[in-house]
Amino acid sequence: MAPTVVVAVPAAATPAPASPAGGDAPAATAAPARDAPPGGFVKYVVVRADQGRVDHLWEIALRVLGDAQRYLEIFALNKGRVQPDGTPVTDPGVLRPGWILVLPWDAVGAEVGYGPLPVFSPGSPTPSPDVRPTVAPNGDVVCTVASRRRVSGVPWAQLRLTPEVAWTRGRGAGVAVAVIDSGVDGTLPALGGRVRPGADVAAGGGARGDRDCTGHGTAMAGIVAAAAQRGTDFVGVAPEATIVPVRIGVSGGVADSADLVTALRLAAAERVGVAMVGASVDTTDKRVVAALRAAVDRGTTVVVAAPAATAAKGAGMPEGVLRVGAVGPDDRLTEVYRPGEVDVVAPGVDVVSLGIGSGEVEGSGTDYAVPFVAGLVALVRSSEPRLGAAEAAARVMATADGAAAGARSQRDREYGWGMINPAAAVKARPAGTVATVERRSPAGAIAALVAILALAALAVGLRLRRRP
Repeated sequence: MAPTVVVAVPAAATPAPASPAGGDAPAATAAPARDAPPGGFVKYVVVRADQGRVDHLWEIALRVLGDAQRYLEIFALNKGRVQPDGTPVTDPGVLRPGWILVLPWDAVGAEVGYGPLPVFSPGSPTPSPDVRPTVAPNGDVVCTVASRRRVSGVPWAQLRLTPEVAWTRGRGAGVAVAVIDSGVDGTLPALGGRVRPGADVAAGGGARGDRDCTGHGTAMAGIVAAAAQRGTDFVGVAPEATIVPVRIGVSGGVADSADLVTALRLAAAERVGVAMVGASVDTTDKRVVAALRAAVDRGTTVVVAAPAATAAKGAGMPEGVLRVGAVGPDDRLTEVYRPGEVDVVAPGVDVVSLGIGSGEVEGSGTDYAVPFVAGLVALVRSSEPRLGAAEAAARVMATADGAAAGARSQRDREYGWGMINPAAAVKARPAGTVATVERRSPAGAIAALVAILALAALAVGLRLRRRP
């Protein structure tokens, strides 16, 4: 699935988008576009928001230009232009609903308008909310830094999963989790020196992965393994796990297949117990499916995003690969997935995590649900090191809320086995074990005691016979 939210803006701060046809519009006009042809006719698009999700610039470029790499062209055409809310365009990583962006001449699509720019009366600028991390496409990226803001209270996802209840048998120590994404900021105190150098597959040449420009991989790592810090209630699912960052290229929200294959091999070489992929995975590529199977065979449980309903039908996943769907506080799915291709679900709306440098960020989407499951697998494998990759994945599914309800033969086509349950997964009794002590009957206990007394009497008798 394509990565998600970048910025959320209160509705009062963002006027309704002007009609492309001209419609009823305020009197003042926007700043003219630099490339406006004679007569002021341009192609443009109105930034939209859908259920709290705001378009990212590279997503717009992918839709209207067919190439996510061209998002910088759109930025260059609009840099410094004052928008309806009175804010100028200054950062390609920040958009607001209702902003009107001039597009290159070859933009096409139903959302593309053509003609004079809609007119509006610029409002007073309002403070920009914190930038939410998002995966950027291959090529040049503009690095973002989170503010020092801390989210107040315990995040809803944390309240829902209560990972601390699952820490009775450890907090993920001894398990390494490969975060295959945009890299991870290894300087964060919340990750406490538990970030290995990793690798930058996209750059090649032995580059490290413990640096992050967009912040998306850092947010993923925070959900997996952030330790408790003073001044915040946020904490990761497995706060003692180690992070192995592997940076890969992403285009249109889909992981580059060649990079992903290499990343999975590197993760296996690092002997990670879990590998998670923040971007969507192209399972129509046989190389990717083979790499996933090889990673599981080498002992790595792999966690990926469940495919969207619009994704091409790919090959089936090998055992040991978990496909994750995202839900909000109301348990509604964040998007429509391919029927029968969700294994479990996890929180994926307004999820709190770590930002680059300092502070915390929030994000929504399937990509934000994946690290919750990866963290849970780390807890399971830390509590029972002898479990194999496929066994750990099976444990997560078998203890999810849907499976625990007793409907094991009725796996839901949309939710899979349901919401993950950290406490149940960690405390589940390994298959094949029996509590022999608890199952002894009183009669059996008495018989055992009589046998012990008889043996003791026999031993005493033998000693007496041996005396001179």
